[in-house]
Amino acid sequence: MVVTTQKAMKFDDGRLSPIFPFLEKNKLGRISPILSRRPGSFRRRMPAGYGGRRNSLIWQASIEKGQNEGLRRQNTIKKRTELSRQVSFKEVIEKLNDSGLELIQSSDDSTLLKLDLIINSTTDSIKVLVHMIQKLNSVGIALKHVETRPDKAHPGELEILAQIETRKPLLMEVLDHLIADKIDRIEIKSSEKENSVTTKPAASEEIWIPTHVSDLDKCGHVVVKYEPTEDPKHPGFGDESYIARRAELNAIANGWKFGDPMPDIEYLPEENETWKVSYLKLKELRESHTCEQYQRNIKQMEDIGLITAEKIPSLQAIDKYLRAKTGFQLRPCGGLLSARDFLASLAFRVFQTTLYTRHHSKPNHCPEPDLIHEILGHTPMFADPIVAEFSQEVGLLSIGASDEQIELLSTLYWFIIEFGLCEEDGKLKAIGAGLISAFGELQHACSDVPAHAPFDPYVTAVQKYEDSDYQPLYFVAKSMSDAMAKLRKYALDFDRTLINVYNPFSQTISQLSHEEYAKQNMAAVNDDIHRLSETIQACKIQKV
Repeated sequence: MVVTTQKAMKFDDGRLSPIFPFLEKNKLGRISPILSRRPGSFRRRMPAGYGGRRNSLIWQASIEKGQNEGLRRQNTIKKRTELSRQVSFKEVIEKLNDSGLELIQSSDDSTLLKLDLIINSTTDSIKVLVHMIQKLNSVGIALKHVETRPDKAHPGELEILAQIETRKPLLMEVLDHLIADKIDRIEIKSSEKENSVTTKPAASEEIWIPTHVSDLDKCGHVVVKYEPTEDPKHPGFGDESYIARRAELNAIANGWKFGDPMPDIEYLPEENETWKVSYLKLKELRESHTCEQYQRNIKQMEDIGLITAEKIPSLQAIDKYLRAKTGFQLRPCGGLLSARDFLASLAFRVFQTTLYTRHHSKPNHCPEPDLIHEILGHTPMFADPIVAEFSQEVGLLSIGASDEQIELLSTLYWFIIEFGLCEEDGKLKAIGAGLISAFGELQHACSDVPAHAPFDPYVTAVQKYEDSDYQPLYFVAKSMSDAMAKLRKYALDFDRTLINVYNPFSQTISQLSHEEYAKQNMAAVNDDIHRLSETIQACKIQKV
């Protein structure tokens, strides 16, 4: 990609775009926005009373990661204490890395372990090396390789690397006799890329994986709640009737189970009025500010009477419509879900939707997901095959992912499906549902006030998100097809030992090794070639 400091940029295909100023290549050769070059404070402040976006998918992922890190740390301390009771020199266990500790704890006494043992000593590293080799030999541990290199943290000393094959009891005996007072750090890790012991988490830390769409009954966790009963900044704070109605609808959502019909809710006159005001206001910007896919799909929904200005649409009818269009289906939920639960739902082509509406005092903005956002922002886009495929692909990547990976995927999804833009005829148009359903930020995002950068999953996934103001930066896809192609490339580099595969007939997800996945796809390709050959042969016979 060629970038200049003028208001012009060439895409990979040579097209010239005028909308990406102030970009440079970072150390990885990717494009990064140079926000500091923008004059002054270039962000337009939000309207008074906006209150920020209090509940974002990225924030949920960050909270989850912090909570889980705390739990893991508590477990590690507990395991370190338990393991220290098995050796005389408890100081050695304190110097062992966490993953090494986990490896030892999760292996049984009979499993042959192929390990890298790395030792850094504060002094007398030669003496530590000699003592270690003698002990390895004396207990019968196979020493496959040993080497030393200068220890950068301790000038004049050596870092020791030993590759060994052993079983847990013998390893424990060696650890019990290391010279603890001369050792600064011990690292133990598997020498094998795929080791059944090291890749399997401890039982208390296993990541639960939904395998059937009905398992989503267990995916309704709301980690951080933004309620009108608790937060004075919520537009509905102190409105007892709104609070009671919201609680009523959330109870319906939280009681819903797989197999139940979508709730057929009779919305109140004031709720339908809030819908009407928001719908008509957003419609003013539809042609000038939203992408072609959105305009086409919502017009189709309007033409058949599915969406009208007069009343909130039937969720049952929208669910039926989406199932027929792209296989996506709706499921009620009681608020913004945990990031892991929300993404897992997408893997099954399920979108979890709230049932309550924003407060009537703020019909053109809601700092959290609400029914207006879900219906006007998301459902027309889920009727697009590429958006549906993109969303499911992100969801499949999330199944079994680490907390860190969940945060990356949440950020990526947020910046393209919630707040993404595309370029159409040299103009910026909204893809994201969060923009499409928010009158003020939609205008802001498509203006020249914020910075804009090309959508690149590697960059987007690590972008800091602003949750108390309009974004200073929005990502722009050339098209959803191009975004999908880039996501597939990103998925190839995603660190995962198993590939999640969705079966739309049984609505199940299975996990395959890379080899199994390749064989399965090759078999499918061979079947397709066989059918194509039969079809061609049949055409030849008919011509004769």
